[in-house]
Amino acid sequence: MEEVGVQTGSVFESLASSGDKVKKFQRFVLPGLAVVAVMVLFHALSDGTFLTSRNLSNLSRQICTNLTLATGMTLVIITAGIDLSVGSVLALCGMVAAITQVQFGFSAMGATGAFLSAGIALLVGGLSGAFTGFAVSRLKITPFIVTLGMMVICRGLTLIISGAQAVSPIGDSFGALSSEYLPVGYSGLLFAVVALGAVFVHWRTPVERRLIQNTLLICMLCVAGTAVFCGYRGIPYIVFLALSCAGLAMLVLKYTRYGRFVYAIGGNTEAAELSGVPVARTLWITYFVMGLLAALAGVMDVSRVNGAVPTAGELAELDAIAAVVIGGTSLMGGVGKLSGTLFGVLIMGVLNNGMSLIGVSEHYQKVFKGVVIILAVYLDMRSKRK
Repeated sequence: MEEVGVQTGSVFESLASSGDKVKKFQRFVLPGLAVVAVMVLFHALSDGTFLTSRNLSNLSRQICTNLTLATGMTLVIITAGIDLSVGSVLALCGMVAAITQVQFGFSAMGATGAFLSAGIALLVGGLSGAFTGFAVSRLKITPFIVTLGMMVICRGLTLIISGAQAVSPIGDSFGALSSEYLPVGYSGLLFAVVALGAVFVHWRTPVERRLIQNTLLICMLCVAGTAVFCGYRGIPYIVFLALSCAGLAMLVLKYTRYGRFVYAIGGNTEAAELSGVPVARTLWITYFVMGLLAALAGVMDVSRVNGAVPTAGELAELDAIAAVVIGGTSLMGGVGKLSGTLFGVLIMGVLNNGMSLIGVSEHYQKVFKGVVIILAVYLDMRSKRK
């Protein structure tokens, strides 16, 4: 009987391991192959334009705003919350930065004026996030309602302070965030340092298959990044800033108590509170960080388009939510990774850029985005039921 039990146990273990391999293949390998296939298709349809270093570098600049928003949205959704106000907060903070540049004369102050404008915009975004976090964590108002109200409030404030008019042009120092690049030599050195750092961490830790796969993936991404950015003008400063924010949030979510609290709250808020997790404080911090990142996205948007318009950030919240859900974060909370969000942002950016290159109307692009969001939520619900 013992031998039969051992054999049965080994059979179940082998089935479980094979099932995990199938799930990993479906979750990571298949989406990656699909993205590569779509990129090759867009390259063919755009007469060899899509996969050039110049277009891919421009693509990386275009997705920075969504990446910054999606980074904060990942934290919010893991707590089983939502933030519908990020597009309006982006517009408000971007308008504040542009007004300080144009009407207050900060553009004449060079780099100092640029930092002051960005600082004031971050202050406005932080206040917005702090209020949202207070309403959700202390007043116990549903995040959907709070952020829906903040969406209307911030959009209205944007129209009021701008007089419903565009504000431009901003100073050269402020625009340098988007228009300037890290030199090619330094860009290549940075990718080499990241790859060697990943290899060093792997060498200093016990051998694990997952760690080997992660190290190989990082090295492959560094090689691809070197080919793209060093083949054009180097790494844009705006890309470096967006990736730095995402990388820092990834480390915080994975290696700090705050990160464990975020997952615990999303998994079961009542159980987390009974276990001693500071639920109210963690939620407040999460929405406060979301406000800061929305403000930073507004600064990036103003820098990229050389001005601010009252309609900036419309439907930006949907792009961020779509990227987060496509990346594997569950709308039910408690499950998700920022590495998946990076992948989701890339998918959204590739679709937007590729469809624009081949002449697909923006109206059809919105329809396609809606279909992608519904499909991603359906797949998330299906995986939950399984």
